[in-house]
Amino acid sequence: MKGQAERSGRAIFQITFFLAILVVVAACAGPVNSLYPPRAGEPSRTVYVINHGALHTGLAVKRADIPRGVWPAQRDFSGSRYLEIGWGEDDGYRKPLTSGIALNALAGSKRTVLLADGFDTLRTKLQEPKFSVIAVDLSVEGFKRLSRHVEQTYATDEAGRPIRLGKGWYRARGTYSAFHTCNTWVAEGLRRAGCPIAPAWCLTPGPLLHQARQFGRVAPRTKTEGGIETHVDLR
Repeated sequence: MKGQAERSGRAIFQITFFLAILVVVAACAGPVNSLYPPRAGEPSRTVYVINHGALHTGLAVKRADIPRGVWPAQRDFSGSRYLEIGWGEDDGYRKPLTSGIALNALAGSKRTVLLADGFDTLRTKLQEPKFSVIAVDLSVEGFKRLSRHVEQTYATDEAGRPIRLGKGWYRARGTYSAFHTCNTWVAEGLRRAGCPIAPAWCLTPGPLLHQARQFGRVAPRTKTEGGIETHVDLR
């Protein structure tokens, strides 16, 4: 109990300290002009920010857009048109969330994982009302940098191969904590691509999605008598 209380206290202190500097950090989130936005008439690539409706967000791309030689683990989904990837703390991501698991993760955990999911249409991600998708157009170089951000998060064995933990699961690099969550990881990828976003502000989905909407396009959703019909025309 004492150890858990200490971890809880440390997490609260870290959050409080971090919130004190977020406003300053957010003010420094202009675009990287050499990367974003894509210049008129030049090729572009699209990344999709996918919100799962609760605490988690991920990044999705067209597999065909991934530059050759980057992100080799994407070959595990060679039959899929799209690939979504998300990062998180091992226990918090793969087990039912409890207060103990949450506190341990927020206090800082190096046991992180990636979850990949292949699919053929964005409508798959919009069949449930809780899901939402924001499309962001990137320059070719910006997209390459985002792809490298994902690739560099994979932990590898001595031969340089991704460490697979089961279907879609991979061992990851990086420390999860109260101020470095799955949402800041998504925002870091967008920032590396040149987008005007402040990753430090994106501890939860709300601030991440708010910022992404300023430069991205939200997938429209319409309802029909038969239920929910999704229409995606983002590229």
